Amino acid sequence: MKKYALSLLAVIVAVAAGYWLVITPDNPLTRAFQRKISDIDSRIIVGPYPNKSDFRLLRDHQVNLIVSLLDPRLPYENTLLEEERKIAQQYGIRLLNFPMASIIGYKFGENYENNAIAAADVIANTSEKVYLHCYLGMHRIQVVRDILNTRGIPAGTYTIRHGEREMSRRLLDAADIDYHAGRYEESLNTLAKIAENEKTPDASILQGWSHYRLGRRQEARIIFDTILKKTPDNTSALLGAGYSSLNTGDVSMAEHYFSLAIQLEPHNGEALGGLGLVNHRVGRLDKAANYLDEALRYSPENQDFRTVLELIRK
Repeated sequence: MKKYALSLLAVIVAVAAGYWLVITPDNPLTRAFQRKISDIDSRIIVGPYPNKSDFRLLRDHQVNLIVSLLDPRLPYENTLLEEERKIAQQYGIRLLNFPMASIIGYKFGENYENNAIAAADVIANTSEKVYLHCYLGMHRIQVVRDILNTRGIPAGTYTIRHGEREMSRRLLDAADIDYHAGRYEESLNTLAKIAENEKTPDASILQGWSHYRLGRRQEARIIFDTILKKTPDNTSALLGAGYSSLNTGDVSMAEHYFSLAIQLEPHNGEALGGLGLVNHRVGRLDKAANYLDEALRYSPENQDFRTVLELIRK
């Protein structure tokens, strides 16, 4: 009986210790698995569940909005989320929650993709400085980052917490600011100052989209195709190559690129809309309408898709 009691006590202690670990992310064991907070000077910062010192860091760098992907259906995440709400309120930071249930990268729940899209929509449609996080800062935020990347919005490019950044990183930040302010030529001029051997895929993507926005669709396509030779599953490059092809009259290649993007991300609104525009261009109007309808479910802010759909239905 005594042995059974001791075994039961050991189990209770182990469970209690395990629960303490998960509701106290700022412990040595959990920190070993956490991803670091990304570049704090970027508009969109990503990372793990923020501890109290992180809140001070975020406030000092003018973060006004936290987008949390914790899921209150998980008891330990519910506890953390409630604590996070209290601390965010103390620091005057707004917090929005888009639950995405995931344990060690394995997702579950019906609204996982929809909430990822909703989180990306909020981040894309605000000019505020944002901190996006899940528990460890690894799996769930990557889903939202991928959606943002397909829209030409880099999020959490770097993984450093302190210290001076390299000049190339400073230049990419400046180019990104210019791009999102509509100063595409200035963005390209800044990117040109980055040494070729220090140019990251994000820099090349930004370069391609800057050329695209300036109407240089052939130059943009060359850049996107170069990226795809190295990383064929880069959705943002596939979308860039697709829209560049469509706007230079290469409809069949545009369809090819958009189809590949949808294979990677079946709910990507920009890819679905691209196929809608392709089908409209070649006169397959019923198919075009179906794709555009679906696209607007995931990219409701896209007026081009809406305009073409209205033309089809007149």
